[in-house]
Amino acid sequence: MSRHSPLALLQELLEECRVLVTGVTQGTGFFVAPGYVVTSAHVAGAEPGARVAVAWGGIEYEGVIRAASEAGRSQGLWPFPDLAVVELPAPPEGHACVWLDPVAPPSGTELTATGHSSVYERRTAAGRTTLLRAAGRHGFHGGRMVELTGGEVNHGLSGGPLLSHRTGGVCAVVKLTRKADTAMGGLGAPVGALRLLDPEVYRTVIRAHDRFHAADTQWTALSDRVARDSGPNDDGPQLTPASARRLLGALAELPLRTEAASHLAAFVAVSPEGRPPRAELPLLDHRDVFTELAALMPPQSGALPYELAFAADRAREAARDGAPGGWAGAALLLRDRVLTAAGDRLGEAARRRLGDGVAPGDGAAVAGGDGEPPADGVRPSVIGRIRHSMRDRRLYHVMVWRFRSPKDITPAGPESEALPLDRAVALLAGLLPEQVEIMGGLAETGLIELILPREALDEDFPQLRLPEPFEWTRLGAKQQVVVRPLERHEAPSLHRALERRWRQLDGRTMDEALVCVCGRDAQHKAALGASFDLDPTLAALALAGSPRSGPVEDAYRVAVASGVPMMTWHRGSDACERADGATCGLPGRQTCRGGAFYTAARKELGDVVCEELPERVWKLRAEALMQSRPGEHIGGDIVLLWDDPGRQLPRVPLAPAEEGSPR
Repeated sequence: MSRHSPLALLQELLEECRVLVTGVTQGTGFFVAPGYVVTSAHVAGAEPGARVAVAWGGIEYEGVIRAASEAGRSQGLWPFPDLAVVELPAPPEGHACVWLDPVAPPSGTELTATGHSSVYERRTAAGRTTLLRAAGRHGFHGGRMVELTGGEVNHGLSGGPLLSHRTGGVCAVVKLTRKADTAMGGLGAPVGALRLLDPEVYRTVIRAHDRFHAADTQWTALSDRVARDSGPNDDGPQLTPASARRLLGALAELPLRTEAASHLAAFVAVSPEGRPPRAELPLLDHRDVFTELAALMPPQSGALPYELAFAADRAREAARDGAPGGWAGAALLLRDRVLTAAGDRLGEAARRRLGDGVAPGDGAAVAGGDGEPPADGVRPSVIGRIRHSMRDRRLYHVMVWRFRSPKDITPAGPESEALPLDRAVALLAGLLPEQVEIMGGLAETGLIELILPREALDEDFPQLRLPEPFEWTRLGAKQQVVVRPLERHEAPSLHRALERRWRQLDGRTMDEALVCVCGRDAQHKAALGASFDLDPTLAALALAGSPRSGPVEDAYRVAVASGVPMMTWHRGSDACERADGATCGLPGRQTCRGGAFYTAARKELGDVVCEELPERVWKLRAEALMQSRPGEHIGGDIVLLWDDPGRQLPRVPLAPAEEGSPR
């Protein structure tokens, strides 16, 4: 059975973003950011605050018009740009969003349009997807529309998205048909014209759009492949779509700048010969300057792409202006992404452009660095953390640091908003490769430490597929990936016990230290707690199953609270049964030798001391990939908890409440 092409999968995802809008008439809309829909003004209406009905997935939601084109008519048609933004105050959870391509498609570009049409069932608006072609630009009542040919633009497609087969982004919104019931095409409004709506609403939506796609790669992973398959671009030095997307996500974290003059000055400072933009659209946000610069003819080889130079300028400016409200993290995030996008070839030019935007004490954190540990022998690493939201423990925040020493720990950006666990895991997985590149590169073996809540310990980060040019392998085969318990890092009172047991492992091999714990029989929580209290040498555990399975979970919790610094287990496994059928006693050197995982762990890790465990487990994961049946090798699903007490994240003290403020 043949697989779907990236374009076919992207067309399916486009349909998932499609909604039915019932306002002053009935038509189509599509999600562009969480809770935000774009459609035509002649479908939704032109009055901000007016209610419309938005149907998605068979459920109807209330929508509110936040911004729309004016309702004036000319020859029965709404004037340019005929666009509206609708917010869903209570949107569906987890809906997809399109990626917006603000550059109008060149003539000949194939386009996919989708909408809700009643052409076949006169009383029912059913989903319809059709193929069209861009035929140039058409002047229309104060603006330039995209002319559509080669297909039927029937009633109901109005307000629907037009997907470019060249870039994999939605470049326009269907406006009208040239002639009903024919294949003569029609017109579409370019999505860049959203900048003609209410500036505040536009900034809110476009920033939410960029943040969404910086965290969720479902759409962009396909659109990148569609753009690559459409043919190479040899116009000069350009950013990859993934690099541009990451930069836009970082720009969306910077403070709002509402003065049009400042955006114009930023454009002129970068553009060739200081020329202003040719576009008829206003510059309302950092993104607009970026995209207008990206549309220019690229500079000569060896020079920074104009949009990358602009991003460097914004990072330098944000660092210079300080960090009221925590914006230093956003400046650092943008700087890192500038350096990553520049790579080795343009790295020096990017560093010169960044100037004093390089953070103090962080001068070595650049793309193309040698990745060598500092002179004091402390191992550098990337540390990622997923922690519970203080307001709702069903949601989680993500943050990443670059660790060079206990005195040199740099945040890679601000902490994320509260997210469901699956999205938090996906966000952390997407951030790791970029930070590894900054710390020395994916080609060099480094350390990744993941501080995780118990419910995320079995997430398969080592099997994360890497970006080009390493797309053929997995993160765990290139990097030494270990986990650390969030619970212990949120309770400073447990740190002393961790330090004591870590010292017990100094110089001891796992053959001497490793014992099996399952939480069954005599290993109930009270008995295990007493065992750990009485025997400080119990510091390395082979769990008889995942910490999320039955009695092993209880054993894991006691071990974390007791300061056990090293644990290992088989990902996703249930507690094993003893081979001899006997009951399990208290932990000891010979306990549960019949357990399959414990036996394999003793065999593969027995001659290794604690400090060498991350490297040995990395080798086991690489060896598993060389096997015809990697799942049968211990390296295929081994998890290593390795919690070095000397590698702590800085704790940020709570600011005292001001006098007279609520407490």
